[in-house]
Amino acid sequence: MIKLTDLYEFMEGSFDYLLVLDGAERAIHASDLFGRDCLPDKWWEQKPELRDLVTDTSLQNFRSAMALARAGSRAITVFSPCRESSKSIPLKGSYLPTTEHGEVFLFFGQTLEGLARRSASGKEDRVKELACLYRVIEWIEVSPSIDSFFTELPRYLSQGMLYPEEVVIYSVYEAKEYGQKPSSKNYISVGLVVGDRQKGEIRAGYLDEEHEQLPEEQKMLKEIGRALSFALERKEFKDRLALKQEEEAEFNRRLENLEREIAGRTRELEEQREKLGVVNSYLDRVSDGWEEARGRLETMFKAIPDEVVLIDKNRRIVMTNREDIEAGGHCYESIFGRERPCEDCRLARILSKKTPLTISMKQEDKYFQVHALPVYNKEHEVDGILEFYRDVTLEKTYEQQLQQADKLASLGQLVSGIGHEINNPNQFIRGNIRIIKQALDDMLPIIDDFYGQHAELKIARLDYDFFRKHIMTLVSDMAHGSERIKTIVEGLRKFARKDEGLLVDKVDINTLVEASARLVHNEVHKRADIKLDLTRNLPAFVGNTQKIEQVLINLIVNAGQAMPDDKKGTVHIRTRGEDGHVVVEVEDNGYGMSENTLRQIFDPFFTTKRAKGGTGLGLAIAYRIIEEHKGNISVGSEIGVGTKFTIKIPAGKDTEPAGEENK
Repeated sequence: MIKLTDLYEFMEGSFDYLLVLDGAERAIHASDLFGRDCLPDKWWEQKPELRDLVTDTSLQNFRSAMALARAGSRAITVFSPCRESSKSIPLKGSYLPTTEHGEVFLFFGQTLEGLARRSASGKEDRVKELACLYRVIEWIEVSPSIDSFFTELPRYLSQGMLYPEEVVIYSVYEAKEYGQKPSSKNYISVGLVVGDRQKGEIRAGYLDEEHEQLPEEQKMLKEIGRALSFALERKEFKDRLALKQEEEAEFNRRLENLEREIAGRTRELEEQREKLGVVNSYLDRVSDGWEEARGRLETMFKAIPDEVVLIDKNRRIVMTNREDIEAGGHCYESIFGRERPCEDCRLARILSKKTPLTISMKQEDKYFQVHALPVYNKEHEVDGILEFYRDVTLEKTYEQQLQQADKLASLGQLVSGIGHEINNPNQFIRGNIRIIKQALDDMLPIIDDFYGQHAELKIARLDYDFFRKHIMTLVSDMAHGSERIKTIVEGLRKFARKDEGLLVDKVDINTLVEASARLVHNEVHKRADIKLDLTRNLPAFVGNTQKIEQVLINLIVNAGQAMPDDKKGTVHIRTRGEDGHVVVEVEDNGYGMSENTLRQIFDPFFTTKRAKGGTGLGLAIAYRIIEEHKGNISVGSEIGVGTKFTIKIPAGKDTEPAGEENK
């Protein structure tokens, strides 16, 4: 840590003026001459702040100089005191980050030559001129460009003039003009000579022609002109040097990019050569009749309806009947788009056990049954595997739908009896609650009068005022719960009655979609917009109009309720014909569902909206209705993207409805 007393002794031996500020802009030390000429009596007892010692303009200049000094740049400022009896002094700044007082700033300077022989006003003018000179020279050093320097020059140069508020500063450099030209010929000027060529000029004049230019101002402008000429020459040299360095840097960047491109191309060539080496290694191991055998093998591969891949023990593809995969690449990259081998690698398992295996796997939205067989070399060692990929997505879908149908059929046999057993006692509850409510309406006014005379009254061990406040709420909750039981039982009964209602209507699906959208508009439009994309002239099918409408309304309302609260979503409803079927899609861009939710979405009583009154029967009933129409309903969803329900119902005049006659 720097010892300040030694530093003060050294600085005061070299400079007449010394002022030390701490990080909070408080004066913590000053040389005797500076304290006598510039600071109030006994200033060291108060440790005054800088803003109490200087003018506002000087305070801003000090702060700019402190920032430059902290950044390691040359800093110049002028101490312009608040008191008229003190004098202004130009000072240079320095910065010490770590001392016994924390960070400190040192401002120091010499007495100005010739000041002692000047009058008081002459001294102040000379100080003002030198301060202006310091500021202009400092600005040319720190300005980001010559253009920005001349743009801001009037603000710095005007401070050295006798009447700074009324002065007009005009400059021209390399044919570009800055500032405002003096309106009269009463101005002072100086040329700017850079190298051996005059490149510009600076003019200074007053708006009021009554103000005359002083010789000291002309002298100051000449001093600034000489200093600027040198500084501009140096700055142009730096700019040219910086431009050259930037061009060299750009050349180096291009060279590096070219080298990287060459390295990338080289790696690609090496990979291609490695792939060719793999193929050639197999060609070298076969007999003279290889080409004929290979042709037959390729023909056999292409004739196999399933996907077939031959993989060596290094996990490289030797042969396949898939046109989108080339030989030579790793199987996990070419087939599965992975960067490393699969966790359940079949090659590793066969290399270990040397036996065939069959597994089921899912890739994206498809299911595959994979048969993997070992391929042996002459030494009867496993040299690779032969894999057959069979797409079983359709079978998997049918299996899931069959399981769902069996589950609902078994449950339906129980629902009717359960609903009857629940509904009978619930009827008593609903009727009794109405009687209890009417009785309480008649009794409570009488009890209120009694309570007015017997404040200690308790009912059911509760104070009467508490009982009186909550009893009707309890009765209302009982009535609401009983009505909810009734609603659930009715839903169960609808779910159980598979053949309720004859399927004898001629159903126009587009008409039903438009009607359903109108019916739910008021409920859905606050959370989502409904958009229809209907294919015209679709064939009608025989069914139950009311039931199909119930399914559509349920799906549209569910889609509207799936939207986030912070944005308005969209529900798309589309119709089309497909392979003798009428297809309806209801798609939303809401929250989406997880795989676990998708597996249970058609199960009775499963709901994600139980807190909002959901019973979990809507989609189960919809599933049963579509099943009655010999159709199917499926769902796809992705978290954060949305959900799409798809309904397919056989259409056309030959469609046989699942009515009473087909039971």
